[in-house]
Amino acid sequence: MSLLPVMVIFGLSFPPVFFEILLALVVFFLLRRLLQPTGIYDFVWHPALFNTALYCCLFYLISCLFV
Repeated sequence: MSLLPVMVIFGLSFPPVFFEILLALVVFFLLRRLLQPTGIYDFVWHPALFNTALYCCLFYLISCLFV
């Protein structure tokens, strides 16, 4: 569990993990945009699986930072 409080925006209650997911998504899109020109996807067997694993790793690292 995160130590951050629940955020209420315009009457909607958001758990802290929602903001961690959004932050991980932004970092993922930036990192993917940086990796595409380097040609790393030529060495990857399945780009969709690689992207999923990359997002999961980023989400785990970001959620560890917030705990």
